Amino acid sequence: MLRRQPTPVVVAPPRIPFAFAHFFVSLARARQLLMTDSKPLLASTTDPEKGAPPDEPSKPPIFTFSSPSLGDAFHRSTRLLQHDKTRRIAAVVVLSCLVLWTLVRGVTASKEARLRRAARTTQRLEGFSESRLVQVPEGLRTQYDLPVDGLLGHPLLSSHEVPVCRLNAYQQDRYAPLLPSYGNGGRRARSGKPALPHDLPRNKLRYFVALNLFDSEEVFPSLIRALTGVLRSLGPSRFHISIYENGSKDDTPLQLYLFARLLRQLGASYTLFSDPRRRAGFQENKRIAGLAQVRNQVLKPLYDAPKGTWDRVLFLNDIHLCEAEILEILLQHEVQDADMSCGMDFQYLRIPAFEASGYPLLFYDVWVARDMRGLPFYEIKYPTGDWKLPSPVMPQSPSRFRYDSLLPTQVFSCFNGISILSASLFLPPHSLRFRTHESGNDEHSECYLLCSDVWKTLSPLNLDGTSNARGGRGARIQVVPRASVGYKVEEYEAARKDRNTTAFELDGEERREVLGEELIEWHPWPPKLVTTYPYGHWDDQISIPPF
Repeated sequence: MLRRQPTPVVVAPPRIPFAFAHFFVSLARARQLLMTDSKPLLASTTDPEKGAPPDEPSKPPIFTFSSPSLGDAFHRSTRLLQHDKTRRIAAVVVLSCLVLWTLVRGVTASKEARLRRAARTTQRLEGFSESRLVQVPEGLRTQYDLPVDGLLGHPLLSSHEVPVCRLNAYQQDRYAPLLPSYGNGGRRARSGKPALPHDLPRNKLRYFVALNLFDSEEVFPSLIRALTGVLRSLGPSRFHISIYENGSKDDTPLQLYLFARLLRQLGASYTLFSDPRRRAGFQENKRIAGLAQVRNQVLKPLYDAPKGTWDRVLFLNDIHLCEAEILEILLQHEVQDADMSCGMDFQYLRIPAFEASGYPLLFYDVWVARDMRGLPFYEIKYPTGDWKLPSPVMPQSPSRFRYDSLLPTQVFSCFNGISILSASLFLPPHSLRFRTHESGNDEHSECYLLCSDVWKTLSPLNLDGTSNARGGRGARIQVVPRASVGYKVEEYEAARKDRNTTAFELDGEERREVLGEELIEWHPWPPKLVTTYPYGHWDDQISIPPF
């Protein structure tokens, strides 16, 4: 766990009372201006030059002047005073309008601020009726707060195998810019040289963490431990945990209840929903529609909150990982100024052909991931659909050497078990959602279609060559090899890259050179064609436009 120092809580003064005070002070000034010169300079309002109205007898003026020039000067000065008074009144009216506009704007901004605070402090657990609470261990149902370490050691979690996680000193130094206590550039800001993107403070960002769970009792303890370490390090108030669980027949709902107690003790906000009525599985040819629905369901608190409530959305599948993988992908997303960042997920290919020689560890999300040439991460022969196994990742991509060197690499699409996106993509004016193919069937993954929609939204040009009305810079989607995860503990242990920290141990010019090599040279244009395999049929290869 990263070591951090507590930071003082600064409470902003309320804006509405100040606006009201400013409004009443302005009214007092307006009254003072209106009271000035309130008495007329002349006792009569009759214009001497025009005389009295024809239906009234002529009345002699109260004041007369023996000299015409003196009388003209007097009347000119009177009109000037009247014009000055008019200008004063106009100024008061304009000032009052500005004050009212400021007041209304302050009320609106204050309302949005209240809604943001409410969303960031929500602690909601749903789906546990009295009949389901009976299944929860009695020790967890107490009304008293339970210690975090005691909850982490509860048999619901400790009875399952989890990886051993620990950050060394070099990792703590690398991820320090994410800490709330990190200064403006850290100790390296005093070197007199421009700060690297890796050293800039990233401690003001707020994260929305989304998980979908089903029969996940074997992996949920790893996720709970990793998230607890991240929240303790970066500050629980910067996170909102949203989980949608449905149809589980194992201990996943009980672990979810325990996690709610743990998050409440940490002081983090959460929306945890357990739906026992929604059965697992999907209708034939409607699997992607079902997956898109549950993914959008877990994002509902993000959709309902005001814009600016959270900055990033972190997706976690049912994977094993440590704190280091989450911190690495959070850091690289900011360093590379990316729109979407993915880790790499791995799984053993457990088939009889490899039983004697050992099951090969393969990249898992091959149906979704495509490189910048539009090719899958594995070489799949056409037209037979045979895989070349075991196969290196991205064997035909120019970016293969960056990947092999554990450097972030631009891709067309990915999801890969762990991914982070800019929250603005899911909010107006973009309002992206997980979806199915236009036909409504399982032709493409909902995660692949999300990446395609990101490119469509941010591409500089449309497919017909016209300029994109949104003025995109091109989608910046990357894979982060150091954030490698697995679906079983042994698969994670074989895939994890967090123990290779040689590059973190450098300093001075050597460090600047190595970190400079990490930076991606982004290409704004997607591939002209993307190779896809409808319905996951590897012998049915087609090439389609990127969006």
